[in-house]
Amino acid sequence: MDIPAVDFKWVSSLEKVFFRPELEIADYDNATALQGEVFSLQLAYKVPFNLNKPEWSVISDIADCVEIRYTRSIIADYFGEVVDKDNVIDDTPGLYPDLLSSTESYRPAGNMWQTLWLTVRIPHELAAGKYTLQLKLKHETPYRPERALDVLTPEFNLEVLPVHLPEADLKVTNWFYCDCICHYYDVEPWSDRFFEIVKNYFINMRKHGQNMIYVPMFTPPLDTFIGHERMTIQSIGVEEDAAGKLHFDFTRLERYIRLALECGMEYLEFSHMFTQWGAKFTPKIMVKLADGKLVRRFGWDVEAASEAYRNFLAALMPELGKLLQKNDWLKISYFHISDEPYESSLATYEFASKLFRANLPGARFIDALSRKEFFERGLVSIPVPANNHLEEFRDLELPERWTYYCVSQWKDVPNMFVNMPSARNRILGLLLYVYDIEGFLHWGFNFYLSQYSLFPLDPYLDTTAGHGFPAGDAFKVYPGKEGVPEDSIRHEVFFEAVQDLAALQLLECRSSREEVLEFIAGECGGKLPTMFEYPRSSAWLLDFRQKLNKKLV
Repeated sequence: MDIPAVDFKWVSSLEKVFFRPELEIADYDNATALQGEVFSLQLAYKVPFNLNKPEWSVISDIADCVEIRYTRSIIADYFGEVVDKDNVIDDTPGLYPDLLSSTESYRPAGNMWQTLWLTVRIPHELAAGKYTLQLKLKHETPYRPERALDVLTPEFNLEVLPVHLPEADLKVTNWFYCDCICHYYDVEPWSDRFFEIVKNYFINMRKHGQNMIYVPMFTPPLDTFIGHERMTIQSIGVEEDAAGKLHFDFTRLERYIRLALECGMEYLEFSHMFTQWGAKFTPKIMVKLADGKLVRRFGWDVEAASEAYRNFLAALMPELGKLLQKNDWLKISYFHISDEPYESSLATYEFASKLFRANLPGARFIDALSRKEFFERGLVSIPVPANNHLEEFRDLELPERWTYYCVSQWKDVPNMFVNMPSARNRILGLLLYVYDIEGFLHWGFNFYLSQYSLFPLDPYLDTTAGHGFPAGDAFKVYPGKEGVPEDSIRHEVFFEAVQDLAALQLLECRSSREEVLEFIAGECGGKLPTMFEYPRSSAWLLDFRQKLNKKLV
């Protein structure tokens, strides 16, 4: 009996293979990697019929280092009000490859190209040398014995170089939304099960280069419709006695922070203390009265400049400062005033900044904003401009250089929407080096709500926050079963960008920044790339990284 033909093809992590009958992608069968690196690649395959519980196994001397997952397509039906048609794969609603899921929960379909995602976690102690990777596909079904498969893929050749890749010197934060965890998994905030799930997410973050965690002192006033309330996520207990004096309980806050630090986080980023887009109002804050009644004391109906909020901050901040000092946490802490204030909001932001800073001297204040006036007037310690506004901040003497991107950074610059090529995601690592960036911020690690937080949604069915943001902008991971997140292609490729940065920093340690910049310029046609002008192709990026690896040996 003839064994049906199975088509295999190795492709890089930068290719997005669509669920289609044809595939036109260049061959990719060898690469180099460094000791300690997480190396990713894909196996494209097309089987002649649907497979029931196929078995995939790794044949390699480093098989124990390899994780196999299915690359699955998700619905992407909105890419923004305007689309950068020249720099996206497509702008047509449909199925786009993004989700990486367990091999136990997917049934491959016949006659369509799809991929397996291989994650190779190379130990620092692994001996340098050449290693081959090969997969074996086995398929048996008692109902259709003629559909039995027992086939080997071609070999992929991976050379591990005798160089240890360190962690990148980069602060990375993606805002984490505790209410989204509670909504999706139906758990109570601050319960033991809540913390078990949160731990899984923290571990995932650290595996992907994130080392700063968003800490919800009070319900974060982020992307919330004016007058609307999102689920209460308040880690600081507030009680008011019969005499009107406030008392604060930091038990939940400390548990959250200690868990984050145990999972490897290195920096703390405290939630915004004023509303988004101008600092005009106060965040949602619940207070327990002397009679035991829980009331909302602050929110959209209380102005930031109110006497009540001034008194509240004057009572809270010194106590919080003592807690941070006692635990030696102040030196790793960053505080937010208001997210993305407009230029027209200078006056209200200035008031909020002075009020907050007066009550927490010695703290670092950081905010995503793209108008340098906020820094020049001393209103924010560390401005975080969007990557399409970096040039305006380049000549300023900043204590730390940061950048971010979100929904508005859709034209030319690096970003990671679902319909963008992965090269546009990964090039960020090289550009962070060129701009000498020390920190990167993104607003959505797990935002599983509609825009303005009007209702929760299922990110497996809606990747656009209810048609509020381009597909993929709102989250990096999917909420997997048993409280364990599932990765996206975008999440994995961003970490590859971080590793590229680490390799460039390592080369600088062995030479100089000037020599590294000269090397980059030489590979980019004689001039340094910018956030708007940089090599676009996957092939260029892969070749650049191979040349960089060889310079490190």
